[in-house]
Amino acid sequence: MFKKGLLWVSVFLFTALICLYGYRNTLVAKVASPYLVDANVELSCIDWSLTGLRSIRVERVCIEHSAASIELIKADINPSNIVLAELNIALKPAKETSAETPQFKPLNLVLPDERPLLNVKKISLSGTPLIEPVSMSLNEPSLNRFKINGDLIGQVNISKNKLTLNQVSLASNAIQAFKPEQVKLLEGSMNAAFDGQQLQFDGDIEVLAEHHLPECAVSANSFGNISGEVDLLNRAAVADLSQLTNTVKALACIEVLQTHLSQGVQAADLMAEQVTLKLPSVLSIRNNVLSTDQVILSNGALTQIQLDNVEAELLTQDFKSQFSLKHQTALIGTLQLDGPIGISGEAFQSQISVSLIQPNMPAFFIDNSPIEQADIKFDSKLDVKGRLGGDISFKTSNQLELLKVEFIDGQGQALKLPKLTLNLDVEGDLSEHINAIADGELSLLSFSHPLAQGRDLKAKWQSKLIDDAIQFDADWQLKGIKQADNQVQGIQQSLNLKGSIQDFMNTSMLAVTTHLDAIVTPELLVEDMNITSQANFSEGIRFEHDIDVFDMNLSLRHELVNKAQPFQLVMIEQDLIGLQPVLEQIAPKLKIEKGSTSVVASGDLVSQNVEFDVQFGASALFDTHYISNASGKITGQVNSGVINIPKTTVTIDEFRSGAVLTNITADLQAQDNQAWLSAITAEAFDGLLTANKVRLTQAPQRIEAKAENLDLAILAKAGREAGVTLTGRVSGELPIEVRDGKVSITEGKLYNLGAGLLSVSENASVNALKAQQPQLKTVIGLLDNLDIDTLHSDVALTEDGWLTLGVNIKGENKSQAQPVNFNYTHHENIYTLFKALRLNDEISQQVEKALTQ
Repeated sequence: MFKKGLLWVSVFLFTALICLYGYRNTLVAKVASPYLVDANVELSCIDWSLTGLRSIRVERVCIEHSAASIELIKADINPSNIVLAELNIALKPAKETSAETPQFKPLNLVLPDERPLLNVKKISLSGTPLIEPVSMSLNEPSLNRFKINGDLIGQVNISKNKLTLNQVSLASNAIQAFKPEQVKLLEGSMNAAFDGQQLQFDGDIEVLAEHHLPECAVSANSFGNISGEVDLLNRAAVADLSQLTNTVKALACIEVLQTHLSQGVQAADLMAEQVTLKLPSVLSIRNNVLSTDQVILSNGALTQIQLDNVEAELLTQDFKSQFSLKHQTALIGTLQLDGPIGISGEAFQSQISVSLIQPNMPAFFIDNSPIEQADIKFDSKLDVKGRLGGDISFKTSNQLELLKVEFIDGQGQALKLPKLTLNLDVEGDLSEHINAIADGELSLLSFSHPLAQGRDLKAKWQSKLIDDAIQFDADWQLKGIKQADNQVQGIQQSLNLKGSIQDFMNTSMLAVTTHLDAIVTPELLVEDMNITSQANFSEGIRFEHDIDVFDMNLSLRHELVNKAQPFQLVMIEQDLIGLQPVLEQIAPKLKIEKGSTSVVASGDLVSQNVEFDVQFGASALFDTHYISNASGKITGQVNSGVINIPKTTVTIDEFRSGAVLTNITADLQAQDNQAWLSAITAEAFDGLLTANKVRLTQAPQRIEAKAENLDLAILAKAGREAGVTLTGRVSGELPIEVRDGKVSITEGKLYNLGAGLLSVSENASVNALKAQQPQLKTVIGLLDNLDIDTLHSDVALTEDGWLTLGVNIKGENKSQAQPVNFNYTHHENIYTLFKALRLNDEISQQVEKALTQ
């Protein structure tokens, strides 16, 4: 009975096992589901079977997760090995989840001491974010030591507290798929270790990339060892890139650049064949701040840019660093920039110092500018702060020094400046309006040019731009400038300009004051000249100048409009005494006793069309020649540089030069730059002297002068011959030759008008002649009381003043009833005679005394 019952129990159990085995897949799914739900995993399919007492065959397992769909196909499981034929993983797009801070804890993996070794012959990985599917195999040669081959190559080691990746090949297809188009080569291997809170990595890499610009290609290469650590718990990371060699090559771009540069500029002076980037210090990220001690960018041996103490805020994009640039080429010289730079949000701040030394002017500047030679030294400090797209304030201090400067002008002549220094300080801000104040100083030791030389130029200025209002104030002085034998000494000038940028022409006013200590020429010295000028730009450009010189004032107004320069020069009636210092230099013997003049001129400086009106009246002494009350009003025109003066009369009340001329009048006239005097008349010796025309020119000329009705008694008195009395009147013609400023008379004639009388008594010369030649006493006695019927004389005068008179007198000595025909030649230097007469002239002496006191 017991055996029969045991049989039935066995049958029942076997039947139950068979039923359970038949529903194995369903039962496994139902049993596993509660455990998988907590992990957000769903077992959607399973098919397995026993292949032995200690082996299982899994045909297919399907697992669904929010991140991926997983399918296992044909797995053979036994106590020593798990062999999986195929593992398919389809990644799903990540879903947005609430941003919760993940909790990172040290790894504490539960790893059995013994388990079957895993061997996956084919793993297929697809889906986002993969660019293309990845296929690989996984082999576990020893417990928790895995080898990966296929599209991803590497090793994975798992321990209780650490996950390690070794020799992960960057040449693997899975990694190459993520390579950008510009990256042509990516090779090397990486190692990593993760303990749940920190990820450590190191490896050797090589990257080669190319970027194509419109006209050339740039290649970049980076190779070497990298290492670092990521601290997930503290959100920090460090990377050591100091062993990387980073280079950029752009040889083709240098050749293209050369075609765009001016002649004389070499692209090799601006761009090296190879640019290198070095990160000698550890690169770290902590609290969202990227920092490193130093970054070096080298443009070959030409330029080096260095950033020290770099800090960059990754979330706000704040940045600060100590910036340094060094450049050394023949084209630019030695250039260095240093200073801190900082950006915080939209705010930025920088303090940059600039230093430039160029001892030799490059050939490019020599060929493309008037500068032939210069040694340049430039220093600058720039302080800028503000907001991007907003208000900006700045302050800069600049010093420029030029030594041995040489400019070549259009005629090939050199302007040389031994030393020029310029200081310029600018401070201001940029907002809706530009507000700035600039202070500058310029000094020039000297300058030299074949046409002019100068020395000791100093200038100071300040310019202000406040809310579109501009103001410029400047003072400069030049110790002297020389041109040939002409000099201007002590030039001082002040300028003041005010206006508005928005409406500069209508609001601007320019005021200038100029002082000249002296203007020196071989013939002239002008001292203490002052010029006050103003310019108005509202309607064209108008200038007003008030000129004070020689105690006289002139007013000049001119403007620039439509290629013309209309002007007006006015000098109201002023005393001529102030001109005495100048006249003494031009004509040392000329002294102004009294007088005044006025001038009005107007016209156009461009076309040289001018109308003028000059009035004058003066008395003066020239040596011992006295001119009393010379006056006139001269009105004329200048057309294209050609002077024309219509006929106008000038007069002189009296002219004393030994002989006395009074009531002198003449008509002044000019045409086509040729001036002359006509209708010249003067009263002398109770008669009249006239001339038809005297040309005011240096060219030789002949003047036809006439003497009319001269009183012989006054002539004899002027001769100062004691004991000689003449009465009667004479007229005549005196052809005067003028050559090189010297006067001569040839073929002059004098003749009497009516009867006259000659009386000689107690004349020293005649008495001496009688004593020496007693036989002539009777003949000479006929001249003692001679009635003149005819008097005729030839007149000749040499350029040196020798007068020769060939006199013929016909008459009768009535007391002796004796007719007389008397011929006499008189030879005397009238310049000496006139001088003697002038020195004895009482009026001339009084005038001279008054002028020389």
